[in-house]
Amino acid sequence: MLKGFLYILLMLYGHFLMAQQSLQENVNKLLANSFYKYANIGISVRDIQTGELVVDVEKDKMLVPASSLKLITTLSGVELLGKDFRFETKISYDGYVDTQGTLKGNIYIEGGGDPTFGSARIPGSLSTTEIIDRMAEDINTYGIHCIEGNIIADESVFNSFPISPSWQWNDLGNYYAAGAWGLNINENQYAIYFHRNGAVGSMSKIAYFDPNIPDLEMINEVTIDDADTGDNSYIFGGPYHYGKRIVGTIPQGKELYRVKGSIPDPPLYVANRLFLALQKREMGGHHFKTKYQTDDSKSSRILISKYYSPVLSTIVRYTNDHSINLFSESILKILGLNFKNIGSGTAGVAVIKEFLEKKGLDVLPLHMEDGSGLSARNLMSPDFLTSFLLLYGKDKSMSELENLLPPAGKRGTVKNILLQSKAKGNMLVKSGSMDKILTYSGYCKTVSGRMVSFSVFLNSSTAKKMKENKTELEKILDAIYRFY
Repeated sequence: MLKGFLYILLMLYGHFLMAQQSLQENVNKLLANSFYKYANIGISVRDIQTGELVVDVEKDKMLVPASSLKLITTLSGVELLGKDFRFETKISYDGYVDTQGTLKGNIYIEGGGDPTFGSARIPGSLSTTEIIDRMAEDINTYGIHCIEGNIIADESVFNSFPISPSWQWNDLGNYYAAGAWGLNINENQYAIYFHRNGAVGSMSKIAYFDPNIPDLEMINEVTIDDADTGDNSYIFGGPYHYGKRIVGTIPQGKELYRVKGSIPDPPLYVANRLFLALQKREMGGHHFKTKYQTDDSKSSRILISKYYSPVLSTIVRYTNDHSINLFSESILKILGLNFKNIGSGTAGVAVIKEFLEKKGLDVLPLHMEDGSGLSARNLMSPDFLTSFLLLYGKDKSMSELENLLPPAGKRGTVKNILLQSKAKGNMLVKSGSMDKILTYSGYCKTVSGRMVSFSVFLNSSTAKKMKENKTELEKILDAIYRFY
């Protein structure tokens, strides 16, 4: 009996070792494809329970993670700030209110860095129009019926430079490069709607902007391309710059086509919108402006109302599901503010690195230029990210992790991957993509029932289309699921 039992145990252990070997071998076979001849590829897979390295393909090579970097920012944010943390935005005033309800002073919109402020993306959140109307009504309800001062957007909670210095110039005017201000609104985006029913090669025409951004000037050089070409337009012009130029192509079609840009100065836009809403109610206000630095007067302001963001775990879920750069950049800056009293990306990076070092991770294979992965100067080894994910996920179930990361084939930016694989729904994946770059990282409950953390980084791809990169990397993800 005992001998038979030991034999079975040895057989099972032998199969376990073979499974380990077969996964590495299968990955090696996939990488023998000529597709990878000139590419830089790095892969790391670790068993969550044992910490054992299961797959090693240039695991220590420093590569560009693209949006896979968001995993470091968002999950560190949850650990440090707590899943129930909320951003705050305040309405306050200085001076005094006389017996007639006239404010002899200024109204302040005090930003707390909330990236969801005025965004209707998350269920239950107020849209820009709704939040502006709510602020105006709160001021009126408080007993202020006339304002003799200014409407001031106080964004001083974060540093005055909203973007990373290493972001590329051709990204800056576009929605995905909307920086993180101390006061954000509508995800710091506006939309341009184009007519596109002309002939291929002809100029498109701008129909309208939504919302309308005062003083924005747009030079339109967008032409019409074949119907299946997608959005290949780019808006040039950085923060605070109201003279923009849009170039490139949009697909031919009968209906209007939307291209999204980044608002040049969101705090000023908020102040302007509230100013107009108050004027509409005949409550006045002399002017509107932005405040970049605090002074002693802040302590003397009187609170009118507060507005809270959704809880951080919800923000993180939407960040990772839809790869929202603004959300991750705001999380990075609020980390800097809360732990170093400096609302900057640099301070946030320092907080994360110190935190991870205390957890026992060597942070040398991590170089962070931002919190979103938009900078091409971000670098990370696949094994660093896999080890980080192992550390975060060690005592958590797949269902817990699914509240923060999208399941492949079902949600977010990865809803269209692994659709024909049994790995669908069994892998929680954060994708990252740039020109010639594709990365997949996250967690997998394999066919054997074991959980692994994984990172697959493809840099310097020679593929002509992103679809080719996707097809080849999906084979590796499928192998991780089936052979371990």
